[in-house]
Amino acid sequence: MSAYQRFPMQIWLALAISACGGAPLNQGKLAQANTALHAAETLGAEQDPKAKQSLDSARKEVAEAQRLGADGDGEKGDLHLSRALVDADLASQLMRTKQEEDKAHEAWAKSKSGGGASSPQ
Repeated sequence: MSAYQRFPMQIWLALAISACGGAPLNQGKLAQANTALHAAETLGAEQDPKAKQSLDSARKEVAEAQRLGADGDGEKGDLHLSRALVDADLASQLMRTKQEEDKAHEAWAKSKSGGGASSPQ
């Protein structure tokens, strides 16, 4: 087979490869982002306005990443997954901080009302 006869096959292969798109969506990152979303939801991020905003942003980023992955643009999708992970982690951290603040306020209120432990004399 001459070089001329192989040329159309090479073009066809190049077109077939490019039609498949770039790298696929990183399934490990997708799992991490979904786990982080679940953790934030479990901590009650839906109930706090600031945490909910981060949670909603994370959900949108995951959806966009999945759309890009389906379109064959896994590299861009992976960037959205990274953003989703950060947003979901922020939602979780906001909830943990709120829980700690609530505990501190409760302990302070108990100490002011005399509900705390008595000191030894």
